[in-house]
Amino acid sequence: MLLQLAGWWKDTSRRREAGAKLFLGAAAVPGGFAELGRNLVFMAGFYAWAIAQVMKVFTTFYKEGKWTLKPLMESGGMPSSHSSLVMGVTTAVALKHGLGSTLFPICLAFSLIVMYDAAGVRRHAGKQAEVLNMIVAELFHGHPVSETQLKELIGHTPSQVLAGALLGVLIPMFCMPSLSLIGR
Repeated sequence: MLLQLAGWWKDTSRRREAGAKLFLGAAAVPGGFAELGRNLVFMAGFYAWAIAQVMKVFTTFYKEGKWTLKPLMESGGMPSSHSSLVMGVTTAVALKHGLGSTLFPICLAFSLIVMYDAAGVRRHAGKQAEVLNMIVAELFHGHPVSETQLKELIGHTPSQVLAGALLGVLIPMFCMPSLSLIGR
């Protein structure tokens, strides 16, 4: 069985065909991708994430004094789009299903874990990358390995996480009146 699976995996045309069926199968589900556009909880998270990513272009300009679109495709920066996304979904679930629903504490726990990770583990990994880059540059100066840099901006400061979380709470409340008590 394992050898058959290994043989199947080596056949790239069969893998591509299976991947296409999986992707098209998701589109063939009743409602398909269009149904996601009508899912207000999903859209709240998506809008919160997208707005946070676009805001990074402006905060980068404010900080560095030059316009660049690089922050749209990078992690890290102000505000945290991860925090914005998870809090957007959590807020939308709270507004749609209520704080007493079984779904809300699951979303809240997920959000807190993501935000803790962004400000804790990922931030410290970035600091370690910064130190390793300095060590490699000093010890291997002139060697090809010294030209390789680890990514240093992979986490967030607590203020970046807080700003993303606040944005994630505000987007569903003000931009999606059918979910919000404010729009009623």
